[in-house]
Amino acid sequence: MTMASRVDLHLHTKASDGALRPEELVKAADLIGIRIMAVTDHDSVDGIAEAQAAASGLAIEVIPGIEISTSLDGDELHILGYLLDADDPFLQKALRRLQEDRLAQAKAMVERLGALRCPLEWDRVMAIADGGSVGRPHIAMALLERGYVASVNEAFSRFLKRGGPGYVEGPKLPPQEAVSLIREAHGVSSLAHPIIVGASDYHLDLSRLLPMMMEAGLEGIEVYYKGYTSEITASLLAVAGQHRLVPTGGSDFHGGGVVADAELGGVEVPWETVEHLRARKRESGREPIISK
Repeated sequence: MTMASRVDLHLHTKASDGALRPEELVKAADLIGIRIMAVTDHDSVDGIAEAQAAASGLAIEVIPGIEISTSLDGDELHILGYLLDADDPFLQKALRRLQEDRLAQAKAMVERLGALRCPLEWDRVMAIADGGSVGRPHIAMALLERGYVASVNEAFSRFLKRGGPGYVEGPKLPPQEAVSLIREAHGVSSLAHPIIVGASDYHLDLSRLLPMMMEAGLEGIEVYYKGYTSEITASLLAVAGQHRLVPTGGSDFHGGGVVADAELGGVEVPWETVEHLRARKRESGREPIISK
């Protein structure tokens, strides 16, 4: 068994589509030797306070973060935010709107699946989400429970992938707006998983995308990620260096359950990554928010 990375900056809890409560995630991370972690739930900061409280008295630091879903020219991309003020009123207002949009999108997909002779009970989808940010993984689990599919992966490939018969497009922020929102909340933004290994339909034109997003304030790009070969990481490090972006990374651990998973701490992220993020925050006059 390989040792876990001491740094993991891409983690999900029950506040979105993770399987563990924030407290459980912190304890699991501490147990395997992670010393700096970021809670980056989808369109939600609701898990941060519990995670930070759980870290009190442990030898682990919780960085407040988020992963915002955005769309540009038909492509979905995610923006990570680090060291942000989770209580920022403008951020909170925007996230309430995003949660309402996610809920409406999920309901529309359940209705679409009903028309495809795969009826689901909305209350059951909500129960699977268990108070978290409702999304396709929860619908996929409901499909699995009803026996319409043999796996969560099949639910996505047959019904829920973008363009699939059960998919309904929902309103999303443009990535520039997400970057600005994170910046206004005193955070540092990073483009999540610019490459997803095994996802043949996921292609981002970084040469066009990065200058546009940097103009809005993008300061990082995820170069350490599950499934990345040394060649992929090297190529993304070159991109980061070319554009003076902080190379970030993490496992994208969800804890099993509704999302095909990675190993907690399973992606080696350099300790210096966090120092570079803090430096960017200081350079722009935004002091880091630290919790232990």
